[in-house]
Amino acid sequence: RIQILFEMYQVIKPQSNSGMKVLEKQKFNKVVNCKAVVTAAKNCAQVIKILKTKPSVFAHLQKKPKLIFDHPSIEGHKYILIEDPEEAELKVFIEETNSHLDNIEIKLGYENWTATQILRSILPECISDTEVVSGFEIIGHIAHLNLKECHSEYKDIIGQVILDKNPCIRTVVNKTNTIHAKYRFFDMEIIAGEKKLITTTIENKIKFHMDFSKVYWNSKLGTEHLRIVSKIPAKSVVLDMFCGIGPFAIPLAKNGCIVHANDLNPDSVHYLKMNIKDNNIPTSNILSYNQDGREFIQKIQTKFDFVLMNLPASATSFLDVFIGLHTSCEILAKEPTIFCYHFTDISDPIKQTIAAVESVLGSSISNPTVHLVRKTAPKTWMTCIEFQLPLEVLHNEPSSKRLKSS
Repeated sequence: RIQILFEMYQVIKPQSNSGMKVLEKQKFNKVVNCKAVVTAAKNCAQVIKILKTKPSVFAHLQKKPKLIFDHPSIEGHKYILIEDPEEAELKVFIEETNSHLDNIEIKLGYENWTATQILRSILPECISDTEVVSGFEIIGHIAHLNLKECHSEYKDIIGQVILDKNPCIRTVVNKTNTIHAKYRFFDMEIIAGEKKLITTTIENKIKFHMDFSKVYWNSKLGTEHLRIVSKIPAKSVVLDMFCGIGPFAIPLAKNGCIVHANDLNPDSVHYLKMNIKDNNIPTSNILSYNQDGREFIQKIQTKFDFVLMNLPASATSFLDVFIGLHTSCEILAKEPTIFCYHFTDISDPIKQTIAAVESVLGSSISNPTVHLVRKTAPKTWMTCIEFQLPLEVLHNEPSSKRLKSS
């Protein structure tokens, strides 16, 4: 049975259109020879009940073919598509109901295939399956791709296929370089659809408006945002040094925290304020700032319980701002908790993340926790370290725990 299904699966896929760069939908038409049960219409429900418990070779199609057809020459009878004519339960049914098997041709076209099937048909064999564009980030009506060099000459047709196969998507963009050095957003090109990059997305029941071309947003971090928010109790005072459009700040404020949300990018702060208003967040729970991260920390005049540092490319380098920040023990009586994001290689990400933090602080940290957030490249981890900021660092006090600076 497994062999029969495997052979059928190999047949039910589009023919090769390797090298196609302008979409020609008619070239994805295909006729597949299938087996069908010919039975009286009154027996259809019984056959469907049998088939529902069996795997289907049509399951991998985006649009499945009809399973039941009127028989063209036997009045009151139907064709019912099947995959395995040797299925024992089906054979018993055929015998008991005086039904029989017949061959039938099924016509499949572009609309039946998934985006992955189409793209595997189009892209040359030299591009391996692991490089086929089958996964991408969705932000509102925008599909965000990160195409490799080998895909560049096929980007237009890739964009069109993704647009066709995903009704919720109206714009397809491709990242053209690394993140903008100052404001942390991607330069991108529109490769298909509407030239509209202002969009709205919902994450963890909160609505976020943005101009995707001017701010940083990563839908793959939704689980991480929720993880951090769940760790911080209501009424806590939180400093969000690199808040973006508010994926941490807004849910924390909604939960009853007092959040000081800062970002250097004025467009991020603009959309942060819009999102605060649109999600009905009390303005007493969240204050917005448009400053450099160091300037923000140096000027803040409040006690705080938590600090969020979501800038993995350089967040650890900002930790020195806390050295000697408070010279009076009355300012902060307890050690605040820091959540600091970091990029590190895969060889020993936990050890390397801790070392990066201690090197900048010039102090050892007690019982840090390093969470592996996600792989951002084959050899790169994004990590999040959670630790208590030592009071001797804040007060710049001599301590046996302080490390000698290199």
